[in-house]
Amino acid sequence: MRTQKAFTLIELLVVIAIIAVLMSILMPALSKVRLQAQSVADMSNQHQFALTWKFYTDDHDGLFPTRPDLMDWPQIMSDYMGSTDTRIWLCPAATKPWIEGGRYPYAAWDDDVDTAGGQVKLFGSYTVNLWIAITRDMGVDRPPENFWQTPNVKGSAFAPLLMDGNWSNSEPLPDDQPWATREDMAALGWEPNANEMKRVCIDRHGSKVNGSFLDMSVKTIGLKQLWMTKWHRQWPTTCDHMPDWPVEAPWLANLADPCP
Repeated sequence: MRTQKAFTLIELLVVIAIIAVLMSILMPALSKVRLQAQSVADMSNQHQFALTWKFYTDDHDGLFPTRPDLMDWPQIMSDYMGSTDTRIWLCPAATKPWIEGGRYPYAAWDDDVDTAGGQVKLFGSYTVNLWIAITRDMGVDRPPENFWQTPNVKGSAFAPLLMDGNWSNSEPLPDDQPWATREDMAALGWEPNANEMKRVCIDRHGSKVNGSFLDMSVKTIGLKQLWMTKWHRQWPTTCDHMPDWPVEAPWLANLADPCP
């Protein structure tokens, strides 16, 4: 009689061990590829928004909206694009709204938007820089000369338009403080009317965020570099306003420092 060959128990365990080793090698690489793909898709979304804002300013004498209107930018953009049903509102790394259990910094914000078909709830993952507004009808005590007003300015490549963020708008100030810990960021997400840099200083893309600028370019920015980004016209270019990272934000202390 012919005997049928089969794996022994030891041979089977060896095969399983080899597969486990291969998986342990491949999984980090696959995870890195997935994160890179999310970042690329995120930058594509922001580029589309930047172009849409360019079309808006072209139709409005080269100017952005007033500050109060800019706070409702989801309404402006949804009207301009003709639809709120589009994936460009969401960073692929932050698609679940916090009201549905999303966790910061991977949670989307929500906003009620009026459309021709009635009010809809819009979810988004991007934060508009309120310093791009025109100065009239601001309704807030801010130096008029600080506002960009238009994308047609010198230095437009360094002035943020949109940024990955935990809320729909932000008006950072040079002395804003970062999150003290990742745990605080995950629990709170943003602070109403205070330290608005926290709305964009989020650990969403490996200690970096993506942002679009007034020249319609899109760049990746290290979290510390946010304090050296020219949010408004008079933003300081020296390092005097930088936080004391080891004391105020130890979780950021080991990142590359933009100040030598």
